[in-house]
Amino acid sequence: MAKRKPSPRAKATASPKAKAALRAKKPAAKKPAAKRTPTKAVAKKPAAKRKPMKAIAKKPAAKRKPMKAIAKKPAPKKPVAKRKPTKAVATTKAVATKPIALRRPQINLLGDTAIAPGAGALALDRELGGVVADEVSAEALLDAGDLAGAIAIYSELLESSPSPIASFLIARGRAFYRAGDHARAIADFKRGLALEPHYPDLYFDKGKAELQAGLIAEAESSFSHDIDLDPSPISFYNRHLARKALGNLGGALSDLDSAIADMPDEPALRVSRALMRHTADDHEGAFEDADAAATLEPDEPLHLDLCGRFALLVARDARAAETYGAAIELAERAGDPPNPQHLHGLALALVGLGRSAEALPLFDRAIARVSDDPSFLCNRAWTLHLLERSTEALGDLDRALAVDPTYAQALRNRAAIYAAQGDRNRALADYRTLDALGHDVSAAIARLVAP
Repeated sequence: MAKRKPSPRAKATASPKAKAALRAKKPAAKKPAAKRTPTKAVAKKPAAKRKPMKAIAKKPAAKRKPMKAIAKKPAPKKPVAKRKPTKAVATTKAVATKPIALRRPQINLLGDTAIAPGAGALALDRELGGVVADEVSAEALLDAGDLAGAIAIYSELLESSPSPIASFLIARGRAFYRAGDHARAIADFKRGLALEPHYPDLYFDKGKAELQAGLIAEAESSFSHDIDLDPSPISFYNRHLARKALGNLGGALSDLDSAIADMPDEPALRVSRALMRHTADDHEGAFEDADAAATLEPDEPLHLDLCGRFALLVARDARAAETYGAAIELAERAGDPPNPQHLHGLALALVGLGRSAEALPLFDRAIARVSDDPSFLCNRAWTLHLLERSTEALGDLDRALAVDPTYAQALRNRAAIYAAQGDRNRALADYRTLDALGHDVSAAIARLVAP
C-alpha cells in the first residue's frame, strides 16, 4: 500500500497542551492566522512621573523541560511495488519451503460480542496463506499493542526468507522503537537502509531512535538525510532537538525558523522558538513567539504564563496583565485555585502600570499560598514602600532575607528603604553585604559615606 504523502504545507492542528508532542501528521493547508483581539489601551503616567521599577525583582523564568516526546511523521505504509516477487522454483531441483509456525490469538469472530483490536485482520488467516497472512497478523498485533508478538512474527519471517526483506526489517525496527529497545531498532533501520536507501521516512525513524539512545551526532545526520529526501516541519523540529543538544544553538534556531515557516499556526513550535530566543537573549523575539502561542491557544494556561513572563521582561505590562488575568480567570471558571505565579505576575504587571493599590491584594493571595518565596515577599515589600507603608515593607524584606540571606534584590530594596528613612548605617551594612557578594554598589556606598 503506497504511502499517502501529505503536502509539506499542510494544516497544523494546534496541540491541546504545549508540553504535548508535536502532531504525528504532516500538516495540511495553512489556516488563516487567528485574529488577535486588540489589547485595550491602558493609560500610562508620563515616564518622568513614574517611579523607577528597577528595584522590583522579577522572578527569573523557570527553566522549562525540553520537549521529550519526539514528533512523529505518519508511519509509512510499504509500497506494494517494492515487495520482492516470489522466485520461481526450478523444475530440475526441488526446493522445500520452510514452514512457519506462529502463535496467534484465537478469535471467534462469529461468537464474540466485542471484537479485540486487529481481530478482523487476524481472521484473514482463514483466507490468506503464507507470508502475506503472517504480515497481516503482525500488523494486527501492532495495532492491538502486542509489540512482542509482532516482533516475533517479523523475526520468523526474516529467518525464513532466503534474503533479508527491507519492509520486514523496517517494520520490526519500528516495533522495537515502540517497545523502547532503541539499539535493536537502530540496527534494523541500518540494515533496511542498506537494502532500500530511499525507503519513506526511514532516516527519520532512525534519527528518532538515535536521539533516544543518546547518539546525538548520528541523529543530526539522520535528520539531515531525511530533510534532503523529504523535508517537513517535523523533520526540522527533530533536527533542532539534536542540534540544541550538540550546542549548535544557531543551527537549532534556524531549524525552528524553517518549521514555523511551514506551520506558523502550531503553538508548540512557537513555544520552542520563544525559549530558544530567550536563551539567546532575544527577549523581544521570545515575547513575539510566546504572544503568538497565547493568541493561537488562548485557553492554554502554559502559553499564557510564558507570554506573561516574557511580556514583563520587555516591559509590556498591559499585555502581561491581560494574559495573567486570563490564566487566573481560566482557573477560577474551572473551580480551581489560581496559580500563585499567575497572581504574582499580574501584581507585577499592575505595579508596572502604576496601579500598586490594585496589585497589593494579589501579592497577598500569592503569599498566602506560598509563604516562603523570597521574590514574592520582596516584590510585595517594594509595593508597600510605593504605597508609603515602609515599616511593613521592611518586615517582608526581613522575611525574604531569612529565607535567602544572599538574595540581592531584597538587600538592594532594604538598603534603599533604609536610605530613604535616613538610616545610613543600616543602608551601608546592606550595600557592603552586596559588595562582598560581588555586586557593584560602589556608587551607592560613595553617596552614603560622602560628608
